[in-house]
Amino acid sequence: MRQYYRASRRPAPRLARLRRSPICGSILRVVRAIRFVGGILAVWALGGCVERFISVRSDPPGAIVTLDDQKIGPTPVEIPYTWYGMRLLSVDLPGYTPVRETIALNPPWWQFPPIDFITDVLVPATITDRTEFSYFLEKVTAQPDKELEAVKGRAAELREKAAGPR
Repeated sequence: MRQYYRASRRPAPRLARLRRSPICGSILRVVRAIRFVGGILAVWALGGCVERFISVRSDPPGAIVTLDDQKIGPTPVEIPYTWYGMRLLSVDLPGYTPVRETIALNPPWWQFPPIDFITDVLVPATITDRTEFSYFLEKVTAQPDKELEAVKGRAAELREKAAGPR
């Protein structure tokens, strides 16, 4: 039996005839399903990520920042990191009192399981977690002569004890 295109007497185009056949219809459904799954996988592959930064500022600027005994650079500085936890942060500037402290990098609420899977993998955007630290550095004051002489006297005393009787 010959298939006709719509109500006219022209024969149906080959593609239209294939679409009406039961075998090709199932193939087209499979192709559509593959395209749909491929689209979902493409969106998943382009999923988001979380960027984490430690932002360190000092007054006056230009102090050298050290994180976990690694020299980072002068302030103001942003330091990328991967893991939350305790870190040793140092801020040093010649002529000023150095600052050394253990800082806690605590995760925000959206970085606890199972929510972290959604923010790290499924959200198609980049989320930035920035922790800021600001320090006011104080000028070093010269020690009074009395204190300096007392320290020198104790040092001489200890040297004599270390040498012992000869």
